[in-house]
Amino acid sequence: MDTKAHYKRKIMEIEKIGILGGGISGLTLQRELRERSHVLEKSDKPGGLCRTFWKDGFGYDIGGHILFSKNQTINDYVDALLGANAGQQRRANTVLYKGKYLKYPFENDLAKLGPEECYECLIDYLNSDYPKPTNFEGWMYYTFGKSIAEKYLIPYNRKIWKTEPSSMNVEWVERIPKPPKEDVIKSAVGLSTEGYTHQLHFRYPINGGAEALVTAVQTGLVTTNCNITSIKKIKEGWKVQTQDSEYTFEDIVINFPIHRAVKCFENVPQNVTDAINALRYTTIRVVLIAVNNKSLLDKSAIYIPDPEILPHRLCYMGYFSRKLVKPGTSSLIAEITAMPNSDIDNMSNQEIIDRTVSDLSRINVIDPATIITTDLVKCEFGYPVYDLKYRENVTTMREYFQSIDVKLLGRFAEFEYINSDECIRRAIVMATQINTL
Repeated sequence: MDTKAHYKRKIMEIEKIGILGGGISGLTLQRELRERSHVLEKSDKPGGLCRTFWKDGFGYDIGGHILFSKNQTINDYVDALLGANAGQQRRANTVLYKGKYLKYPFENDLAKLGPEECYECLIDYLNSDYPKPTNFEGWMYYTFGKSIAEKYLIPYNRKIWKTEPSSMNVEWVERIPKPPKEDVIKSAVGLSTEGYTHQLHFRYPINGGAEALVTAVQTGLVTTNCNITSIKKIKEGWKVQTQDSEYTFEDIVINFPIHRAVKCFENVPQNVTDAINALRYTTIRVVLIAVNNKSLLDKSAIYIPDPEILPHRLCYMGYFSRKLVKPGTSSLIAEITAMPNSDIDNMSNQEIIDRTVSDLSRINVIDPATIITTDLVKCEFGYPVYDLKYRENVTTMREYFQSIDVKLLGRFAEFEYINSDECIRRAIVMATQINTL
């Protein structure tokens, strides 16, 4: 990888395409472009949310970065990138509800609730007569019935989005497939069934964690430690100023958060600035906990709807790959979201770690006496929130950047809740469009 020290000059020659931000979207775009491109990345390493961190020999990702897609072309693309490093696992997700581990998704293991709660969930699901929904909360009642919505879906989604579901729109809910009626009935009478089968088996690198995909996809010129401070339209194209260098590109693609990017442009209309400022998002902290035994190896993820427990989801890293843990040990990551500048967001890293250890001990996931090491990574941008003004605001933002011929790519540039597989797909589509110009 080329470093900034190698390319540092006061004025750079005009380059064809500048990709501003080195997440998985930007790196995939660069790989697929025919024209020479240059990625400018703020961090010390590219990858964005697909980074893997290490502490005392334990590897962990920013959340559960498993690789799966309904699009077989993308699955084949990932397999080709990873080659012999492509591992595959069967999903072993669970929902921890009142001390019981239910097979994920919740509605596929209703019998484990016990007769009374199982009956409530089934009868409410079958007799649901809620009106056509106008918000996310209404969609959960409409789709799953009162009991499944109130026992699991509503409290869990309150935790992850830090937003009342009644204040969220419904345009993104295709990510939560509606279960076949037959599956819900089977689960209620104790017959085994699987939901969301396109996720049933997933890819994950054998070595290197999720970041191995970043390493595999990277092929071109990347300058790191490159904080962009100004983006100006000039006769030749675009002048991009960083903290100590200047670059000129014929065309640019934004692949870093739009909330940061808009501040780099001059004379942005007030309505566009207002729309971007109104786009809400959560931060995310990921806490690593490693233990001196193999107790955290039997599950891929645990979803926790209990509002008294700080994390909303746990992932067992050794289940993804044994190379992420030491022999005879195991580890988990706990995901915690927060609204910027909220009480949780303002907690110190050590306070978050201590609270997470305490909460997970209380629900018998870990024994504090067995902990070997802990660590924490915080990302300012975790999840875009689809509030009721989302579509209006994101349309204003996108139309403006289209009008000035600036392309947007990636979760927080496009401001859309997309996973790595969709990031890769959109990057390939954009590269194809650029290559045909």
